[in-house]
Amino acid sequence: MLNAETPRLKFALYGAHSSLGSAVLCELLSRQHEAVALINDFNSITARPGLRAKAGDLFDAASVSRSVAGMDGVICLFDSPSVPTAPDATLVGQPQDLYQAVYTLLLGMTEVGVERLLLVADFNAHAEESELAAALQLIASHPLKWTLVDASTAEEGLSIEDFSHIEGLPSNDPRTKLRRIAAAMVDELVQPQHLHQQIQFRL
Repeated sequence: MLNAETPRLKFALYGAHSSLGSAVLCELLSRQHEAVALINDFNSITARPGLRAKAGDLFDAASVSRSVAGMDGVICLFDSPSVPTAPDATLVGQPQDLYQAVYTLLLGMTEVGVERLLLVADFNAHAEESELAAALQLIASHPLKWTLVDASTAEEGLSIEDFSHIEGLPSNDPRTKLRRIAAAMVDELVQPQHLHQQIQFRL
């Protein structure tokens, strides 16, 4: 609950339509922060107090800059099927791998002075990809205030409404687990404890 001493912060979110994205939005809004969902289709998200939508291509640095300008931090759920991209990106050969996402986030955020990044991915699932080592090396050498979150997002299909009333649910319910992960992520954004580190959550 927000009180007089708690600042109202603005966070941009890539991957808002995933279950974890919905849990993060619910957590941000419950703490009365402002959430900006970066999506392709503005009609795909329901308007509510504290939540607004903007267009954004995760794999284009100029688009990242425009989308996240003025934010206190950025959350990128890389494995979300709803991460926004340019409509014809794959047709024109634009890379859409983890390395390109890290590259454009770092470049675009630095351009507009946004310093805090939470990059969420199932790093075990990407372990065999040649781009992973290069992406980790790139971000490790960057002064941005980043934290890597290793999290599996296998439980899909849940919306903000599913996370709004979880009191009384068993601890092993996916909604309870995802909301707990979302709360820990928001805690890390607001009061960083793991700058330039990787933390892990599992359902």
